[in-house]
Amino acid sequence: MNFSINPPGFSLIVKLLSAGTLFCGLSVVSLFPALALCQTITARQADTPIRIDAVLDEKAWAAADSIDGLTQFVPVYNEPSPFATTIYVLYDSEALYVAFRCLDPDPDKITAKDTMRDAFFQNDDAIVVLLDTFNDKNSAYYFGVNPLGTIQDGRLADNGGIDDIRWDGRWQAAARITQDGWVCEVAIPFSTLKYDAKADVWGFTVERRVARNRERSFWTCNLVSPDRVSTFGVLTGLNLATTTVKRHTIIPYAQLQVTKGEKPNSQYGVDVRYNLTSRLGVEATVNPDFATVEADVEQVNLTRFELSYPEKRPFFLEGAENYSTRIKQFYSRRIGEIPWGVKLNGKVFGWKLNALTTQSDPSYTDATIKKGKDAVYNVIRLTHETKNGSNLGLIGADRFYGDGHSGSLGLTSTLFVTDVLGMTSQLIKTWGEMDKGTWTGFIRPAFDSPFTHFHVRYSHYGAGVMENINPVGFVVDDDRREFDTNLRRQFWINRYGIDQFTAGVNYNRYTSQAGVLRSWEDENNVTLQFLKKWEWTVAYTEEFKRYEKDFRNTFVNNSLQYDTKQGTIVSAEYTFGKNFERDFDNIKCGLGVKVLDGWDVEYNLSRFWFSPGSNEDNAWIHYVRSTYYVNPDLYFKVFYQTKYSLWGNVGPFDYDLLRKNLQLLFVWRFLPPFGSLQLAYQEGRVRYTDNATDDLKAFFCKLSWIL
Repeated sequence: MNFSINPPGFSLIVKLLSAGTLFCGLSVVSLFPALALCQTITARQADTPIRIDAVLDEKAWAAADSIDGLTQFVPVYNEPSPFATTIYVLYDSEALYVAFRCLDPDPDKITAKDTMRDAFFQNDDAIVVLLDTFNDKNSAYYFGVNPLGTIQDGRLADNGGIDDIRWDGRWQAAARITQDGWVCEVAIPFSTLKYDAKADVWGFTVERRVARNRERSFWTCNLVSPDRVSTFGVLTGLNLATTTVKRHTIIPYAQLQVTKGEKPNSQYGVDVRYNLTSRLGVEATVNPDFATVEADVEQVNLTRFELSYPEKRPFFLEGAENYSTRIKQFYSRRIGEIPWGVKLNGKVFGWKLNALTTQSDPSYTDATIKKGKDAVYNVIRLTHETKNGSNLGLIGADRFYGDGHSGSLGLTSTLFVTDVLGMTSQLIKTWGEMDKGTWTGFIRPAFDSPFTHFHVRYSHYGAGVMENINPVGFVVDDDRREFDTNLRRQFWINRYGIDQFTAGVNYNRYTSQAGVLRSWEDENNVTLQFLKKWEWTVAYTEEFKRYEKDFRNTFVNNSLQYDTKQGTIVSAEYTFGKNFERDFDNIKCGLGVKVLDGWDVEYNLSRFWFSPGSNEDNAWIHYVRSTYYVNPDLYFKVFYQTKYSLWGNVGPFDYDLLRKNLQLLFVWRFLPPFGSLQLAYQEGRVRYTDNATDDLKAFFCKLSWIL
């Protein structure tokens, strides 16, 4: 069976490419405002101790330099925020302190529901502190707090192109709602940061979010992107030569595991963190515990490619943003249980340095390998930044197993020609099982203004790349020459009840290295936000795939979300179409509820139905996640997930349970964030690397502390 090599919308794509190119050129010349001069605030040294209690009663705050008023990024670009905000900055030998007075004419409408650490705060009022501690215009830490005092932290890399919320630091925050708004106080110890002790200037900015208005406002104005590190303001006045830097942290743990039908067993391990300097640190782990890591959320694969799952194990999270590249040379989920591991993160001679080495039996993650000899995994990345936010880097990843190596070495770059025109690229040489077709890479010029994105991308994958790179990386397919383009535009209306409207189109096409068409995909979507609480998205995708024969797939998606701004979010999604000659439909429903301050519950349901279908294809997937925070360091958590099959056209009363995960967790961080007592009960997969069909029941008791 043969299909047309071009989708019906192909001519539209060509027109959009032409229009997008013209639009980009005109925008550079006339539509984008010139950047403002760099804004500056001075950090003054506190002469008295600062209590983190959201009560700004220390005399030092009265003498602190301050920022009055922020500028909107959305909903009204570059206009002053209607919500008055004052920010103060201090420091002493141990920490940087930032305080916020957030005035609000209707404090009863302040939204604060998230209680779990590292919640995204997409639907909460919040403040965020962003610090470029090397002033390299490329990477930064961020620290967010909502009015409940819930904290969020993470790392930005690649001039804001990579946002990794999985990084966790040791810092303090307090917040409280007042009669005229809310107040927040933050203390960020220097010991939790990597920085240059000889420098007196950091990149710095702050953000305030007002959920009910969908507002995001910043200290700096004329922003291209909220995360663009090179557009931060400047924090001066720092004298860091006398700062207190704890050289080492030792975190031992002991764990008891009781599994039904098995003998009890104990496990011991230790994490060691040593700061060679304020710029460079080493972390080592021996026998780390991954038993209480939350299970993966079930996915149904609608492609013929391998699915990627997020990393959740603490050892692999620190510095993970630095290994994040478009072509994944390092995918930590290839590594199973590890007896030890060592990492190096920091900056040396103007180069950012990140390295990781560990050992694991590859049979944990590859069913084709018999259990036996361990493999050694090594990853390294070097990055050099320029003052305009560009960078050039080298990344290598290797697995040594048996008597052979598999992996890759690549050059990476992010270049900013202007504030809105840039280009990213990779060029990679792979080695391993294949000795031909071992090169891969891409080049991607792009235009990014505050509300418009346009890019074109060309990628090359040799015929042997996947076999070589996948023992330690992640590539879903090779033997391809790929072309991709995307045009997306966001319009903020802010009238007639309409908040904003976004439209986007993406076209992807690839052939084999011999020139045979293998795939094209045409995706179109629109999103409408209205009445400050509703969001509706419609998407249509049509694609051609060539495997044992030619296939024509279509997907139509409708999704609707309602957010009360008072702690309840309801969502519904319906997708239908044809997937590899089978009709299918998929229904998803979600409910998130703030039951009490500190207690939230999330429920999600997915139903997949294929015709013709099999028992495992036609399935119900349920999961429930609930967390109750007595305080930020004492909480209970429940995660429950099931997958059931469906029969015929009606689900029977005696469902055939295919898979189940239950996790009950109690955590008391008596020395936050690492010294803790954890009690856990699990059913289903007991360990992170267990087979997904295992049905075990186990109880864990884990004690870790800080020396």
